[in-house]
Amino acid sequence: LKMLFHVTVDHSPETCPIVTNSPEKRITAEGAAKAGVKLVLALGARAQHCTIYVVEAEDINRLYDFLNPALSWAKCDIMPVREMQD
Repeated sequence: LKMLFHVTVDHSPETCPIVTNSPEKRITAEGAAKAGVKLVLALGARAQHCTIYVVEAEDINRLYDFLNPALSWAKCDIMPVREMQD
């Protein structure tokens, strides 16, 4: 059963992988494919140092694998969601 998750990743400017030039700490589409999840949407609010993802995953462990590059330096809020029905 595939589920949709809304993920908000918040971090400080000091830990930002763009600011610190740390590409290995970035969450990417390639990382999603490797983790076995589908990246539906990725949005960035660069000035706020916040990114938002909508991810389709079969289980939470795959979602954690996708988020793993950020788990040591950012706060990841995960919320299960679904498409709205009429």
